[in-house]
Amino acid sequence: MLGELSLGHVASWQWFFAVGVVLMLLELCLPAFFLLWIGVACLCTAGTVVLLGLGSMGQLLCFCCFSLVSLTAGYLFYARKSMQNQHQGTTTDLNNRSEQLIGQLLTLEQPIPAGNGEHAKCYININDTRWAVRSVNALAIDSNTQVRVVLIRGNTLIVDVIS
Repeated sequence: MLGELSLGHVASWQWFFAVGVVLMLLELCLPAFFLLWIGVACLCTAGTVVLLGLGSMGQLLCFCCFSLVSLTAGYLFYARKSMQNQHQGTTTDLNNRSEQLIGQLLTLEQPIPAGNGEHAKCYININDTRWAVRSVNALAIDSNTQVRVVLIRGNTLIVDVIS
């Protein structure tokens, strides 16, 4: 039988293979991208044990090395992908509601007074949230004017009139 570790008639490589498959299937239910890489390490260890017939210590050492390599490769893969998205400007705004508003067209219900002070803003309801709205160039904007959100500062939308 290949390898020293065995439980009954099941060889150690079969255990590594089974655990690797189970971890990768668990990754489908619990997406964290961690179980995937440990599962890959298990499968690589199973293959190495089959090819080289390693003993118990060799199997554990092999698993540790494959785990480190696969976790590092996974981290570098996703870090590189994240950096590419940032350079291309394709970051996701899925859970960032305020960023989703940039570029959105709105119709003002109240006028925005001229100026930069605390009085130079109005309020608008978007979905279930009340937002403060200011003009991008501190000029007055009449009510019923269509504007585009160009920036967000805290909980204040900075808008510009659509020409």
